[in-house]
Amino acid sequence: FFFNSPIYCVLESRISVDDTSTALFMASNNDMPPAPPEDVPDSVKDFVFDLHQSCRHSQRPDEMKSIYSGAFIDLSQSLYSSSPWPASPLIASECESDSLFLAFYDELTTRHMFKNLRPSLADKVSAWTTYATLFDKLLEKDGETEGDKFHILPEWAFEIIHEYVYQFQGFCQARTQLNQRTEAELKLLKENADVWTVGRVMGHLHGLIDAAGLKDDPTGNSAHGQSLHIMGYFASLSLSRLECLLGDYHGSLDALRSVSFSEKNEMHRGIFAAGVSVSYHAGVSYFAMGRYRDAAKVFGDKASAINKGTQQGHLKRLSGYEQISKTQDKMLAFLAIIQAVDPAVKVDDPIAKLTHQAYGDNISRVVAGEETFEELFSFACPKFVSPVAPDYSLAGPDSKNLSAVAYASQVKRCVAALQPALTLAKIRSYLKLYTSIPISKLAQFCDTDEETMSGLVLSLKAMTLQPVYASHSRSPLNFSSPPPPPPPPGGK
Repeated sequence: FFFNSPIYCVLESRISVDDTSTALFMASNNDMPPAPPEDVPDSVKDFVFDLHQSCRHSQRPDEMKSIYSGAFIDLSQSLYSSSPWPASPLIASECESDSLFLAFYDELTTRHMFKNLRPSLADKVSAWTTYATLFDKLLEKDGETEGDKFHILPEWAFEIIHEYVYQFQGFCQARTQLNQRTEAELKLLKENADVWTVGRVMGHLHGLIDAAGLKDDPTGNSAHGQSLHIMGYFASLSLSRLECLLGDYHGSLDALRSVSFSEKNEMHRGIFAAGVSVSYHAGVSYFAMGRYRDAAKVFGDKASAINKGTQQGHLKRLSGYEQISKTQDKMLAFLAIIQAVDPAVKVDDPIAKLTHQAYGDNISRVVAGEETFEELFSFACPKFVSPVAPDYSLAGPDSKNLSAVAYASQVKRCVAALQPALTLAKIRSYLKLYTSIPISKLAQFCDTDEETMSGLVLSLKAMTLQPVYASHSRSPLNFSSPPPPPPPPGGK
């Protein structure tokens, strides 16, 4: 029952990572004492100064983009390809010791470390302090909030929030792998039991959404400032992703009530990776709720956009293109499953062709009874996690991995709902051959009794009347009634 219900475990206590964890974090990042301030390259000092001036004073998007997306990447490749960036105290003088800017700097350099180096478990524990400090600074209520006069780019905000949920997902997986943990690591986990809890992670996301005023005003006009507005917007997208990872599909779609899939000026449309992420997790949630037509619409539209961008060549220049391509493959796998269980769903011809080329053989084997949907669904679905910390005293070679249990539970649940749908597809194919047919004859065709067949026909009718997304609504949970089915041949 745990994985099929909303998970809210709000913990109000707040602790910091202990000194031992912090020391381990610094050691793993530097492998030596921090460099003296004079060893920080002038180019790095200039970068910090320029980025701070852009965030606090000039606030020009084009200037900020050249610094964040250009200078930072260039310096990372030339100076810190195999080492961490300087710690924030070493560059504080270049930004007037601006505490909020330093919190953003710490997150940026932590993200670089996780992407380019090999973070240890201690690094994952300590990363919590980095994100908690940043969000707490943004949400301070002493007079004006820190974010009132601080500007950042939408893509910067997306990457922060997206990484935050990714870090939570990774930590949940790491702490449940008890058979791979050393005694020192188990001690570290016990001493920091309150980091990366689902309650505190959700608390930050909900706090940013509330601060942006998105629940009452989807446009964000009631937000305190630009940074809180866009941070709150992308927090709603990442909250949807988080709820999906926890198996609360209704909650996943509900988190998107301030986001529109139909409006062309939506912020996520300007950041391709953000659009891919929200479409994928919304599609998974629709799929798990049995709203196959909505899932096909979301998956199909985004897969088509990826295909078009790939053919034109501009997507291949994006730094995250490899992940975008993998997500497209998963979307195509979902579309293959949907078309097998609900043949009435229509997909654009180019995407239908790609789907058949990639997964036609898999579906043929499923229809023939040679395999189930499990293999294909396991490939396509996200890596579900358990937010519950394990009992570390039970660590050993035979310890259960709770995240693996959560993943297997969701796969089993969804696959179990898919198998009967194949029978419905078979019934539908017979019904298309007849103007009318007795239940007894239909039952004979399907090797079953009349009572069972009556139930299956009602299930097929329910599938044809499934709700579909109301394109005029901002909430993906709102739906309009589907169009009535066409009359049978003969007009009856």
